[in-house]
Amino acid sequence: MVESTILLQTSGLSRRFGGLHAVDGVDLQIRQGAIHCIIGPNGAGKSTLFNLISGMLAPSSGTVTFRDRNVTGKPPHAISRLGMARSFQTPRVFPSLSTLDHVLLASREQPHDCPKAQDALRQVGLEEREAISAGDLAHGEKKRLELAMALAMRPALILLDEPTAGMNAHETEAIAGIVREVAAATTVVVIEHDIDFVRGIADVVTVLHKGRVLREGTIGEIEQDEEVRRVYLGEDW
Repeated sequence: MVESTILLQTSGLSRRFGGLHAVDGVDLQIRQGAIHCIIGPNGAGKSTLFNLISGMLAPSSGTVTFRDRNVTGKPPHAISRLGMARSFQTPRVFPSLSTLDHVLLASREQPHDCPKAQDALRQVGLEEREAISAGDLAHGEKKRLELAMALAMRPALILLDEPTAGMNAHETEAIAGIVREVAAATTVVVIEHDIDFVRGIADVVTVLHKGRVLREGTIGEIEQDEEVRRVYLGEDW
């Protein structure tokens, strides 16, 4: 079987904050078409890694390659134009703007002709909430709205930072279905703490610990790994 194309790669990627190595020499390969989950305890460097990949932080050392281009240290808008989108742990919405307005901003379409925006809202189940002000949406709906905004950009790669944070079991199951649907056309990288959610979606799992890659493999391999079990003793494994 021919291996899929490497869409994103980091080599020796590091970020220091004074004496703290938040990300420490991370080598990562994201293959096209995969759902790749990144897990680890608080402080493992997961969100910092996303910030380095998406251009929100410049690395102290190392490189980021996306679609065969060196994007190390480039600003977020430049990386976004190459086909990368992301969401955040805490939804970033404008309370007075409607749901549809948010997605139109992402798709750069006009209200009278917006197939990308309408399709994105349908994918996340917000098509009947398009006229609602974002400030009036429930927490889970705001998380879906951020995902819709990312989808409306029609990216090659989506980075999702804890997409199920603060959601109940029913909402989490719905998001898993959405991510699987999205992955039919777009490569997805997910930071997540909910191991049940990861079990249901992941093709590949990378475990970060103290800013470094501890292990990588299938979720079955990760859960059976003795070192991972030792590191996460007392957590929900």
